[in-house]
Amino acid sequence: MGRAGFPFFDIENGKQTLCTIINKFVDNKIVDKGIKYMFVGRKDELDVLKSKYESDGLEVGLIYGQRRIGKTSLIIESVKNYNHIYFLSKETTYQDNLSYFNGVFKKYSGIALPIRFETFDELFESLKEYAKKERLVLILDELPFLAKVYPGIISFLQGYIDDLKRNDVNMKIILSGSDISFMVDLLKNKSKPLYQRATFRIHVLPMVFSDASRMLIGFDDNDKIKYLSLFGNRPYYLEKLDSKKSFDENIAQLCFSSDSILIDAPNLTLPRGYSNNGTYIAILTAIANRNHRVKDIADELRIDSNALATYLKRMVDGESIEKKETFNGNQKTNYYEISDPMIRFYYGLIYPNLEDIQRRLGKKIYAFNKERINSVIDHGFEDVVNSYMDELNRNGKLNRTYHSFKKYVADNSRLNRSIEIDGLAESLDKKHLLVIEAKYHNKNVSLKVLNHLKESVSIFVEKYKGIEYYIFSKTSFADDLLNLNEADVKLFTLQEMFGSN
Repeated sequence: MGRAGFPFFDIENGKQTLCTIINKFVDNKIVDKGIKYMFVGRKDELDVLKSKYESDGLEVGLIYGQRRIGKTSLIIESVKNYNHIYFLSKETTYQDNLSYFNGVFKKYSGIALPIRFETFDELFESLKEYAKKERLVLILDELPFLAKVYPGIISFLQGYIDDLKRNDVNMKIILSGSDISFMVDLLKNKSKPLYQRATFRIHVLPMVFSDASRMLIGFDDNDKIKYLSLFGNRPYYLEKLDSKKSFDENIAQLCFSSDSILIDAPNLTLPRGYSNNGTYIAILTAIANRNHRVKDIADELRIDSNALATYLKRMVDGESIEKKETFNGNQKTNYYEISDPMIRFYYGLIYPNLEDIQRRLGKKIYAFNKERINSVIDHGFEDVVNSYMDELNRNGKLNRTYHSFKKYVADNSRLNRSIEIDGLAESLDKKHLLVIEAKYHNKNVSLKVLNHLKESVSIFVEKYKGIEYYIFSKTSFADDLLNLNEADVKLFTLQEMFGSN
């Protein structure tokens, strides 16, 4: 099956290529030496980077996103055909980082004689001289780590970039980081030295549906949807799946085994410091257990809503949680969701059982919780369907273009019952409505489901010129729905979802 990762290249012409970063991962036992990895997806991001690398003159790009979202693999893939030097900052001292960068520069320059720069400033000045001779892409990955041990790096880069521009040096600088608040502040804070010096930015998000699906070649469609429901469109998790194993075997091994790296998922994927902070853990656990509104979370944790709001804002800024709006809603109807489906699954089912999993009772814990796991998949199926529809919408494959898809929930309505709709979106001209219903059930979806959905949507009907219904089923559809001849009703099984990519 296709696996996201790092393509393997050798060192050519005495200059550093992707082999340097691969060797680092080999040293840390993250990948095995000699294995060839295939990069999957990220076409839009790669197109942007290609255009910037091939432009005339200076370019400064900021690339940021959650940990393990695929930033480094994107960067590595983007520069494989360009003259580049890659530096990954470490969570260590100034001198350790400088020593490492000295080694990187030596491999890049091909200088045989011993060379050592005493400061980063000297090293960057030397790089500028190389860039005057030939186009160079300079990548500073995990910039926030370097800024911690060299607080003056941002101010230095301001002058450095200005000097490159004055002297018309054709260098492309990529600044990357997982500390989203830090990176966004560089772009938006007028008092920061790099404000308005960046020429582009890329916010790396989870993969689109079709790319995530490509990582699941070799699995049957039912397993694909279950994996996407649990792990989302995130290559870090999907690449760990084994197509030779059953769903039960994969999940038991990856999520309920004391030997699995995913037992440490919060330390690997959440912003640093979250996994050992009791308040963050409590909030994540509360949301994972279906407490989505501020009042519900505050009541669950027995803390003041104002104090909670401070934490929620930090977590939204760090993208560990999302503040979501309901369709046709307001501030009172906003709710919070854990942005990473695996972390949602972790704090809902793995974390409460972590002690027993560490005692090697994971298989029994998994078997005991299978019903709850199916409930998590059912909930995640709605997210997968919305991801699928987002991509269709973006690619112009719907009858018209729509705004983002949002849930709709009402405890009371003029229908004298509660209403819950999986997805609603207005067309750009606000004259049409698209309605999504996602059913992860073992029985075929019938006309009764559509009629109930239409009744729910009737509270909006007078506002729109036309309404389309997109119904998704894990299995298939009953004859009464299959025989329905209505152009505004579209039916999708798993086979249609995965077969259309």
